[in-house]
Amino acid sequence: MNRYWLILAALIPLSGCVSAERFGEQRSKLVSARQELETAKVSFYASDKMAKNYADVLKTRNAACAENLSSVQKSNTDLHEALETRKDEFSLKVSGLIKEKDGLSQKLSASAEENISIRRIKDEELAKALAEKMALAEAAEREAARVKRNYADLADGLKAEIAAGAVTITELRGRLTVNMVDTILFESGMAEVRSGGKKVLDQIGRVLAGITDKDIRIEGHTDNVPIGGELKNKYPSNWELSAARATAVARYLQNNTNIDPASLIAAGFGEYRPVLPNDTPEHKALNRRIEIALVAKE
Repeated sequence: MNRYWLILAALIPLSGCVSAERFGEQRSKLVSARQELETAKVSFYASDKMAKNYADVLKTRNAACAENLSSVQKSNTDLHEALETRKDEFSLKVSGLIKEKDGLSQKLSASAEENISIRRIKDEELAKALAEKMALAEAAEREAARVKRNYADLADGLKAEIAAGAVTITELRGRLTVNMVDTILFESGMAEVRSGGKKVLDQIGRVLAGITDKDIRIEGHTDNVPIGGELKNKYPSNWELSAARATAVARYLQNNTNIDPASLIAAGFGEYRPVLPNDTPEHKALNRRIEIALVAKE
């Protein structure tokens, strides 16, 4: 606005001495200047308004920023407090985990020691079991060798009887058995050892006397022909006859050999354990027998 009056004041002194045309030009310039001034005023007011609006916007933004800053600061404070709380909780948990770890370490250590002890015991038991197994195997080998020697000795001493079929010697699973038909030892229906049978028992007794870890079981067996005639008064059945013959052999071995009587067992089985069916005279003859078996001590 000051600019407008300055221009007008400069033009007034010139109005009295200028032509109308000149004056018109000056006036046009003045009008133009006024318009320019008005435009400047409008622009100024618009700029001023914009400046005020911008200031308001800045003020609003500053207030919002201040509010956000306060909120952030409060959040930071809350977060810090929460972190401190969690830190304490974490410290407690870590402390608990350390204690738990120490406890587990102690348990593992104790368990390891226990496992070592158990393993040592098991190793000792295994070693003991292996040693016992080896000892049993060695004992079995010695026993097998002894049975074979006894078998060989009996076979050598009873060659003639074995060749005649009157005596058989068997060795099965470590069990040595001497099988004698009754006629080599007894007369028919009798239970007294005959002289020829005594020689056979002497040969057997010499071998069996050296066996101290076995019992010697003497078994009497018959065929299925019933006892008849006057003999029935002495032996009512084959039971009595088989038992009497087994006892007679045991008594002879006791009295005439070095066999320990405590190792002798006499048993009568009658007709109930035949080696063959009693369907022919030959089979019946083989069923009438005395068996001397080496068995485990009772």
